[in-house]
Amino acid sequence: MGTSDIYDGPRDNPLLPDGFEDEYEEYMNMENQDLEGSWRETKKVISQYITGSINNRGRVLGNYVKALGGAKVSANRAVSGRSSNIRLGQFLSGIISEGIIKTLERLKIEYSGKSAEALMSELVNVISPSSNTKEDIVAKNATIQALSQLYEYITENDMNINSIDNMNDDMFNEVMSSFVSNYIFEKMLNDLQSRFEKYAEDSQSVLEKEKELEEYIKESVNVKLNKITFNKLNYNDSSINSIINEIYIECYEVLEVYI
Repeated sequence: MGTSDIYDGPRDNPLLPDGFEDEYEEYMNMENQDLEGSWRETKKVISQYITGSINNRGRVLGNYVKALGGAKVSANRAVSGRSSNIRLGQFLSGIISEGIIKTLERLKIEYSGKSAEALMSELVNVISPSSNTKEDIVAKNATIQALSQLYEYITENDMNINSIDNMNDDMFNEVMSSFVSNYIFEKMLNDLQSRFEKYAEDSQSVLEKEKELEEYIKESVNVKLNKITFNKLNYNDSSINSIINEIYIECYEVLEVYI
């Protein structure tokens, strides 16, 4: 499923618990911290990594998280990421409790006569409805990657959308974990893309370095994510944002503290 086919525009389909938008305003109004030195060091290290002067991926990402303000600030500012993650959890929970067809009907998604790919495209815009900011785009890209796992499962089952009614706990947890790790990677890529483009020898070198960092991020944060039973969480409870926020903090902490 190509990412270029996913952006069908935002849909007005709020699913978040009460209070989430208030927290959004709170974090958007946070004072900018004096992180100029940290960003300077991060840009220096990522440039050295891209040119091959150093090969310590942990140092690159550790400096990057510190430049963001540390693990807690990084998680707190992942507003679109966390909100989309919660919507994804609500969607998957709906499949478990009532099946994919009733879930689509509840979300007011017309499924009759549509391909699985078209349905996944619509779901991306339900789970991650906005594309107004860089943060929104990062969350949308993470949503695409997470839903691509469901799409692959459907393709393995003769393109039958009803096949995901058989989703087990492992798949639920894998899709949710995939969103978190992909969000962190996409956020890093969005913040540091200019360094890749400036210092890499060619487009192939850019892709190789990006892949190396992507693998490091996923290997690192999965140590935490593999311990979380996402399928047991209540995504409609008022406490869910705090729970998801703590998960993001723990993942960023893994990257912030490198050896």
